[in-house]
Amino acid sequence: MDNAHKRQVVENLFLTFATKQAELFKQYDANRKKRSKIFLQRLRYQLKRNGENHRKEWSSKLEAELLESIPTRKIWKLSRNDKWFRELFEQEDNEDDLLRYFRMGRAMYDTLVAMLRQDLAPHPLLAAQSCSAEKKVGIGLYKLTTGADYTTIGNMFGVHKATVKNCVHQFCKSMVKNYMDSEIYLPDQEEMEEISKSFEDKSDIPLVIGAMGRLHVPITPSLADSKNYINGRKWPSLILQAVVDNNHCFRHITCGHVGATEDSVVLGDSGLYQHFDGADMPSQNINGNTVKSFIVSDTVYPLLPWLQHGYMTPTTTEEETFNEHLNKARVAVDEAFDRLRARFRILQRKIDIDINFVPQILLTCCILHNFLEKNNTPFLEAWSEALQESNQKYPQPDGSASLNYTTTVEGESIRDVLKEHLHSKYVLFRTIEYNQLDGAGGFMAISSSSSSKYSHDSAR
Repeated sequence: MDNAHKRQVVENLFLTFATKQAELFKQYDANRKKRSKIFLQRLRYQLKRNGENHRKEWSSKLEAELLESIPTRKIWKLSRNDKWFRELFEQEDNEDDLLRYFRMGRAMYDTLVAMLRQDLAPHPLLAAQSCSAEKKVGIGLYKLTTGADYTTIGNMFGVHKATVKNCVHQFCKSMVKNYMDSEIYLPDQEEMEEISKSFEDKSDIPLVIGAMGRLHVPITPSLADSKNYINGRKWPSLILQAVVDNNHCFRHITCGHVGATEDSVVLGDSGLYQHFDGADMPSQNINGNTVKSFIVSDTVYPLLPWLQHGYMTPTTTEEETFNEHLNKARVAVDEAFDRLRARFRILQRKIDIDINFVPQILLTCCILHNFLEKNNTPFLEAWSEALQESNQKYPQPDGSASLNYTTTVEGESIRDVLKEHLHSKYVLFRTIEYNQLDGAGGFMAISSSSSSKYSHDSAR
């Protein structure tokens, strides 16, 4: 081997050694950086953990010092109990008390609870914190029959006033949702014949299938739009328009219009035009004229073939007599409103409930009224006597003063036919003289030359 070849071998060995050394240094540097990165990460985590522990420690110390420096008082919770409600239903002979507070007996109350249990029963997971269906019905009825405020009712039933509000809303919504359509509906032809026969027995006018009127209910409107709610008697109200039958049951209702709304507008929005115009109803041939069944009202409403009212300014004895007989049928709606307000005293004063929910209150009262009337639930005359104060404080607007009504030729002709029917059926010539009753300011009919079955009694 010559020197050149040896030199080449040595150079190759040094080159290989240098390459391996470089790789080792490179790997060492990479490992060093990796270890440094891991060290820094561990150091950062340790500092963060120490910082959190330090912050928690100082926060707890600061909180303790602050709490010690702040004056405190004992935490207390108002003790509530439903003793009144429980004792009322634990009594065996409590029909009078139930009628006084809920306007119904125990059997009717239990029936109402069963009807609404599905909607009012508390959630199984929240049964301990929720009111039972029995208590919700009691709270709802007590609110409607007394008009008491939420706090008073809460104290009697052992719940917070917010719970009372929720119970009242649930009760009314459930009543309207489940029983509005099944309890308040216009009669079919068979029912119309039965109703008209009963009205004819009272008024001697045939084909009357209902009496229509409207009631202004006192409310508490918001200040922003209170002007729109002021009626003709200068107090805020919502209007309830209703058609009732011979048994004082509501057959059609429209509610929610503000007190300043004209009666003609309420009628137009009620849907009665669409129902009765051209409807197939029982009819009768009277003196050669075909007359269909109709509703009676006062003169604030238009005179239509299906809606009749008396003569606004009667000029003959026949017209006066017709008005008297028609009023015997029309008074049914006034009596129904009186019985409704007497039962549910919430309608006798300004309703202290959100104005948007008041229509639900009115609908619920009407549905319950029908329930009670159909079941012949006792009605105490003392309830009606309590209406006098409300009538004085919130007198109903005088609809007869309104001239915003219309007549139709067909409506007038039907009214004339009915008037002639009474004239031909009875002798209408009467002589009436009025004298004062012992200076009391009343008047009495002194004589009546008539062979008809009705007589003119002393004025009431």
